[in-house]
Amino acid sequence: MTVPNFNGIAPGSKKRKRVAVDESTSRRKSAPNGVPVVTKAVILRPAPKQKRPTESPSDDEDDDEDGDESGSDVEDILAVRQAEMLQLEGEIVSAKTAQARTKGLGTLLEQLKDESEEIAIMTAVGLCRTFCRLMSRGQLVRHKDHSPEQLRMVKEGKEAYINYLGGLGHLLQSGEGTSLKLGMRLLKEESIHMKPSEDYYFPFLSYGVIIKHLLQSDSSDLVNVFATEYVYEYSDLRFEFLKAIPNISKEVTPSNTTYSENLFSILYDLKNIPSTSEELADSKLYIDPPSKKKHPLFQFAIHQRQFQDAWLALLSRPLPSKQRDILTILPKRIIPHFPNPRLLMDYLTDTYNSGGVTALLALQGLFNLMMSHNLDYPNFFPKLYALLNRDLMHVKYRSRFFRLLELFLNSSHLPAILVASFIKRLARLCLSAPPSAIVIVIPFAYNLMRLHPTCTFMLHRVLGKEGYSEKMRQEGFIDPFNEEEEDPMKTGALESSLWELETLQSHYHPNVATLAKILSEQFTKQQYGIEDFLDHSYTSMLDAEMTKKLYKDPVVEYIVPKKIFFAAEAQSNEGAVPAPENMLLEFWDFE
Repeated sequence: MTVPNFNGIAPGSKKRKRVAVDESTSRRKSAPNGVPVVTKAVILRPAPKQKRPTESPSDDEDDDEDGDESGSDVEDILAVRQAEMLQLEGEIVSAKTAQARTKGLGTLLEQLKDESEEIAIMTAVGLCRTFCRLMSRGQLVRHKDHSPEQLRMVKEGKEAYINYLGGLGHLLQSGEGTSLKLGMRLLKEESIHMKPSEDYYFPFLSYGVIIKHLLQSDSSDLVNVFATEYVYEYSDLRFEFLKAIPNISKEVTPSNTTYSENLFSILYDLKNIPSTSEELADSKLYIDPPSKKKHPLFQFAIHQRQFQDAWLALLSRPLPSKQRDILTILPKRIIPHFPNPRLLMDYLTDTYNSGGVTALLALQGLFNLMMSHNLDYPNFFPKLYALLNRDLMHVKYRSRFFRLLELFLNSSHLPAILVASFIKRLARLCLSAPPSAIVIVIPFAYNLMRLHPTCTFMLHRVLGKEGYSEKMRQEGFIDPFNEEEEDPMKTGALESSLWELETLQSHYHPNVATLAKILSEQFTKQQYGIEDFLDHSYTSMLDAEMTKKLYKDPVVEYIVPKKIFFAAEAQSNEGAVPAPENMLLEFWDFE
């Protein structure tokens, strides 16, 4: 008799009938010596009901009685199934022939597909208990002195165990929490009783089935339990998890966003990774440790490689909603643990093409590789220069952009011709920028010119110290700056002037006009703190105006008229002013 196969079952193909059962219905049963203790579902039957008086019960009472009887029927069915299962488990363990054992396992595996969720879970617990007993007795491992019948029993028992893992995986995929505990318990028992030798053995095939189905589960809570209680807690489970991800990712289609998001949630919160081999040797293990100290489990370089391969497998999948989160943690939590960070170059380059703040964060990752890992990326500054557009001055991530821009350009080793292009482009953007953005650009340009004194000649020309302002007043003047050039080294900005910033001294907003005057004074201040200007917005500027103390009343009009648009004469401070009888008739000429 062949046992049922779960490989062809799609998750959620059958809607299980949910039956509410209290947690107190599960307890531990003491097992005989040598048999592992496994949680067993026990159905607690209610006490007998007392007969009510037969005097004309109401409709509500009838409904309550019907509900109680229905609940009692369900519990009776579960109690009968439980008793049958316990008897069947004993027959499977004590079976002497392969046919008898396969028949019993097949019956339980069929019950695992029952539409009732309670029966399916109860069957899963019973099968877990059965296979643990078979493992502890060595009845799933081949030996040289086995007879042909015993070898057949071992073979068919393993096939049934594989099918059971598949059924357990589908319960995991449907979000059933009990199946996770059963799978992890089987993992430990298999590592103890099914070793091919006396050395360390980790059942990676069974662990892979658990991971694959769990990551395709819609239950984020179950994924979080698996991550916090197992992956983050035990070094060997984390190692094997990272090792299994590349192969599993190849089997799961890229369009499966549930798998990608669950994998992202586990890797994103993966912290406190050991940084030395000594830390690995002292880390907590779920399976008994190997005897060899040079085992891959204790080698830090191999852990790094598995971490790198797992992240690359995730980054190769489409996950646009999580790009910003990944790029944010990339410099400090991902790149330091990569043995070869250059492998991220293609990912960062492709991410840059999406534009916006995502492109900026991608450049931040490339900048980190350039500074910390000697990455040669000659297109970095042209790509950064291309992000300076009119939209930049109005978007919500403007503050983050200027923080990173200051980080990228805050080096005296950069050529002045390159820095001049960034200053000139920002000055040009100020012509159409809101005041909240202009107050950031002015001190930012000041700091760059203070760091690169050659760029101050752009100010000298517009202020008339080299006669450039006279040329600007001549008709037909052409600015040498090429705004359409994409290469910041070829824009001609250093030969131009900052007339855009000079015009800000007569800006309508008093804060902008006052701040722009620092460019006409001597550069005595070392630098301005950009953080003091980044939080300016229309709201903050309006609040400042509304809360500002007034020492005298503002002048609204030089002469305040007493009346406006009236039928009689209007009396003003200068005398009588006749008013038309009908203002609308004055706008028409009927001749």
